[in-house]
Amino acid sequence: MLTFLISEVASLTRMIQAASAIVLWLAFAPAALRCAEARPEPRIVALHGLDAQEVRHQGFSLPSAAKVHIYARGGAVRTLGRRRTETPFFAYGWLLNADTREVVWQMDMASTQRNWEYRIADQYLDLPQGHYEAYFANHGFAQSLLFAQWSRNIDRRQLPTVRSERPHGFLAALGADHSGLLRHWQAQVGNYGMEIYLPGGDASRIPLFDAPLHWRNGVIRLMANQDGGHWSQSFHLAKPATVHLYAEGEGSGSRLNDYGWIQEVQSRKRVWEMTADKAAFAGGARKNRRQVETMTLPAGDYEAHFITDDSHSPADWNAAPPCDPGLYGLTLALPKDGDLPAFSLLQPRSWTMLAELVRVGNDQDRRQSFTLPAAKQVRVLALGEADDEDAADEVWIEDATGQRVWFLDPQHSLHAGGARKNRMADELIHLPKGSYTLRVRTDGSHAYGDWNSAAPWDAEHYGITVYSVK
Repeated sequence: MLTFLISEVASLTRMIQAASAIVLWLAFAPAALRCAEARPEPRIVALHGLDAQEVRHQGFSLPSAAKVHIYARGGAVRTLGRRRTETPFFAYGWLLNADTREVVWQMDMASTQRNWEYRIADQYLDLPQGHYEAYFANHGFAQSLLFAQWSRNIDRRQLPTVRSERPHGFLAALGADHSGLLRHWQAQVGNYGMEIYLPGGDASRIPLFDAPLHWRNGVIRLMANQDGGHWSQSFHLAKPATVHLYAEGEGSGSRLNDYGWIQEVQSRKRVWEMTADKAAFAGGARKNRRQVETMTLPAGDYEAHFITDDSHSPADWNAAPPCDPGLYGLTLALPKDGDLPAFSLLQPRSWTMLAELVRVGNDQDRRQSFTLPAAKQVRVLALGEADDEDAADEVWIEDATGQRVWFLDPQHSLHAGGARKNRMADELIHLPKGSYTLRVRTDGSHAYGDWNSAAPWDAEHYGITVYSVK
């Protein structure tokens, strides 16, 4: 009896398997035949490998108008209380017009469909002739449950350290701690990416280039590719010239954390600066800012500068990167061909130091004397800590009688990079013949060697330096 039952069960199982095979064949055979008959679409772009690199990119040129097929798989989190249009993507792609630097397509809730843990884009686009740059970015990872959401930045520089952490605490029990989210991310990151196909076309006729596209008449590019950096380049204009400026940085409200400026070498005056009121949204995270201007500079010697704070740069975007990540920093171009002969690069100017009082630490009251045998114009470079009105670290110059002849005025100071309270002055003053003393008095926190917030970009000059002006 037992043998009979086993035999019947085996027969029934074979019948079910056969019926399932027939159903599957009927369902998928037509599609398979259609796929076999369809001409495969040649691929022109493939952006993968997001486990090792936060942003992948590829440029391509269309010699004539063409239809392209974009297929991309990314990730986003949507909680019940969030409007559809506000859903943040942590893995997504976009397409940039390389000539105008404007986005022509990107993954969002309208252009994608949900597929389990992913958001899928599968679209055909009609693109005009021109140059394009494809990007795919994965800056972090997130998960949600009803109204709760967990998200973490994925800093690829820190992955070995994070992998070695032992799970602990309540979030670890939910798999929502840093190491838990990292494990979920590692299971999915290999599936992120974007591909672009050319239906009915010949991929060999599509020239590729490394994004970003090389600018016509580009003369200076300060590529801000790391945290806590300072980049500069001096240049000379033999005659007045029209300059196109393209700057991408970071900021919010009335503050910029990553930004650039141009100053005249001799007078130390800033003739152009990236400011919060002029910088516009640059795509990605709301703090990404972009300022595009064209201006005429008189003949003379200039310095172009760009600084970054301690986070959110191409070294590691801790939020969504700007839509033009390859040009983060400051780029200068000369749109008029006739201005090119007037432009030349210079070595940084060498200044003769008269006296300095630098690398001043906490709770110090230091002084340094110097003498001018004749009246002279001098350059003063001073860095200290202050808010909008009051100085926490006082920096000044006094004469032989003890009277202050110059001081670092918080209301007329400049941001020195890093924390907003880092202030600086870089200006020319006239001093009569006589003896003078540099003075620096610091409070108990945030000074050289012991910063409680991000340090200024020129920390080695924290204090005051006086230079001779020729």
